[in-house]
Amino acid sequence: MEMKKAIQQFLDELQESAAFKDYKYQQKRIKKIPGMIQRINEYRAKRFEFQKYTGEDLFEKIDEFQREFQQFKEEPLVREYLQAELEICRLVQEINMAIDELVDIDMEVE
Repeated sequence: MEMKKAIQQFLDELQESAAFKDYKYQQKRIKKIPGMIQRINEYRAKRFEFQKYTGEDLFEKIDEFQREFQQFKEEPLVREYLQAELEICRLVQEINMAIDELVDIDMEVE
């Protein structure tokens, strides 16, 4: 039971962090604009495609993507949301890496 208490205490602290508060604030702002979250999801999905793309025309595809979303990303509301999202993702990644390092599961295949 002490572990559950510690986890809840950690989550409470996380919710009080500047990164979390900013992300939630930006998220509320974005959700007020009809269709904006769908547009952001479209941007994310296309950006994710490049992480697994192996075609020879990768640079052309990236250029096309950047042209398509340049104005979109320059909108202050979108830029601020994506920045807040990046900050919270980095924080979660840092937490996960710290736990992973502590646990140190041996995944070596022989």
